[in-house]
Amino acid sequence: NNDFYGGDLKGIEQKVDYLQGLGVTCIYLNPIFESHSNHRYDTADYTRIDPLLGTEADFSDLCAAAKERGIRVMLDGVFSHTGSDSVYFNRYGKYQSVGAYQSQESPYYPWFTFGQTRDDYESWWGIKNLPKPKKCKEFRSFICDRVIPKYMALGIDGYRLDVVDELECDFLDEIVAAVKKAKPDAVIIGE
Repeated sequence: NNDFYGGDLKGIEQKVDYLQGLGVTCIYLNPIFESHSNHRYDTADYTRIDPLLGTEADFSDLCAAAKERGIRVMLDGVFSHTGSDSVYFNRYGKYQSVGAYQSQESPYYPWFTFGQTRDDYESWWGIKNLPKPKKCKEFRSFICDRVIPKYMALGIDGYRLDVVDELECDFLDEIVAAVKKAKPDAVIIGE
């Protein structure tokens, strides 16, 4: 997860004609959110495209180029866990803002479940670098009111939801409503 090979959004855009020639009708991208691993399932910031991949303009250009050729773009929505090395949790102090790991005064503290110590927190399948947000209106609102609309506006045609069986049904309803509000014909697929 620490080896990076340099593929980026502009590189995909350059291959859109080739993909069209193959008969591709949808490009599904693994997480593109800022992260500190190559797989990006340990989200560091949902509001930023990983700079190694490019910019928001690059992403929007890719979506537009794909759409011109009848190809849809789908993103991986990883909303069952974040990264411990994230603006929200900030276990290693890399971000200037105060994360949930650092203080109960963090605006993100209500997103997570802690035990007796700050090293005792709920994580996805017990993997400590993947803290698991709890059922919390602040986290849900952030995802449904900010994250989903942002990427829909940049041009995506839907989401593939990572480990959908581990998300609460009412949260899934909120996600679907947010996606469909932005684009009624959007595709939503659950892993």
